Amino acid sequence: MARLYDAIEPEVISMSMLQHAVESLRADGENLVVPKDEKLNYGEVSVLRLDFRNILRMENLWLFTNLTKLQMDNNIIERIEGLDTLHKLTWLDLSFNNITRIEGLDSLTELTDLSLYNNRITAIENMDSLKKLNVFSIGNNQIDDENSIRYLRRFDNLRTLCLRGNPFASKPEYYVFTISHLPQVHFLDYKLIDDAPREEATKKYEIQLQQLITLEEQEREKEKASEDQTKQFQLYKDAFVENMDQNQLFTAMFKDDVEGQKLILVPGSDELMTQFEQKFNAIIYSMFEFGLKEKEIRDREIEDFWICVNEAKNENTRQAAAIVDEFKTYRSTLF
Repeated sequence: MARLYDAIEPEVISMSMLQHAVESLRADGENLVVPKDEKLNYGEVSVLRLDFRNILRMENLWLFTNLTKLQMDNNIIERIEGLDTLHKLTWLDLSFNNITRIEGLDSLTELTDLSLYNNRITAIENMDSLKKLNVFSIGNNQIDDENSIRYLRRFDNLRTLCLRGNPFASKPEYYVFTISHLPQVHFLDYKLIDDAPREEATKKYEIQLQQLITLEEQEREKEKASEDQTKQFQLYKDAFVENMDQNQLFTAMFKDDVEGQKLILVPGSDELMTQFEQKFNAIIYSMFEFGLKEKEIRDREIEDFWICVNEAKNENTRQAAAIVDEFKTYRSTLF
């Protein structure tokens, strides 16, 4: 599986290599975003081919912020990296390289087509952000764990999957296990999955699937609760009242208060301290509610401000268009 490079000097992605690659595609008419008669701007390039170049490291790709298709197959790349700025990428081909681990894909949220065929990958992982993934080719690797198959259940849009050539794919239960655990996949190893075999496979793993579905639902509930908590904290932070909705402030103030700790030891002070804490927290909570109300007022004021700005822009555009029309009418009377 691994591509050897001891006989050939490994290459780096230099600026001259990038320029040559872009010019070659533009000559073929593939980079339609950058017409032939215009100055080259890497930020406008939508397609880039860097295949068969003996590239060892993925670097200097940050310039291509408008890239939607990147082809880097048949190199000697060992690690997926340098893709953080390629937010518009929808198609990525890293097949026939020496990659050992899936990583560095977090920013590719628009990716729909990914090929990691013929590498040295041992597990399918670190792809949670690829919500739109539709086609995934990871055949001819070293995957020998059914957990990698289960991991793919989170990709609701996945329709085409290639796993052949992996150790797990040679096991007798491979096909039945895969089509039963991945109901969203329509094509496996370039073949359409018929309904009858899938139904039979689902019945075979019915108990296991029910347990898995229950665990997934529990995990989703935890994730949702965590997301809600994060959103709520951000709301409070934007209102400048974070950690003021409960007794966090009181606890923080008295945690390291040496004199306060001594006061608690005085007989009869417990009741006084409890009353003080209740009154303190009541005042803090009123400040908390006041902060949220003020945030609502600020949000409305900001919204009104931008409405006025946009109305002014539209009015200026209308007036400018009227002036241009008036000039065109005047010019027509002269010629």
